[in-house]
Amino acid sequence: MKPHLRQEIPLERIEEMLLFCAELVDRLGPIAQPLLDRMEREYLAAKERGTAVDRIRKLIGAN
Repeated sequence: MKPHLRQEIPLERIEEMLLFCAELVDRLGPIAQPLLDRMEREYLAAKERGTAVDRIRKLIGAN
C-alpha cells in the first residue's frame, strides 16, 4: 500500500466548496451549518498560510 501524500488544496477550490456549503445551509437549514463552519475555518487557515513561496519569503525575511 502506498503512503498517502497530502496535497494542498488550491484556495480557489476551497472558495468553491465554501460557497457550496453556504448553499446547503440555505437549502437544508441548521443541519448543514457544521459543514459551513468547517469550510470557513479551512478557508481562513489557507489564506493565512499563503502559498509555499509566501511561507519561504517570510522565513528568509525572518533571518
